[in-house]
Amino acid sequence: MIYELSYKGYRLGMFPTEAEAVRRADYLPNGCYTVREWMDEGEFMTFDSSTNKRYDFDNKQ
Repeated sequence: MIYELSYKGYRLGMFPTEAEAVRRADYLPNGCYTVREWMDEGEFMTFDSSTNKRYDFDNKQ
């Protein structure tokens, strides 16, 4: 699994763990970020909303 961190539809990075993606958002400006879980299927990365996680979170502290 690979985890994508995005903000308003713009990809900010791909991370090996979900925790690392969320932790990276702590260093970014306050806002609503999205984490999506991608599956590696050979040459392709796939996202299926019925099986892969996707959630929005606010990094305000």
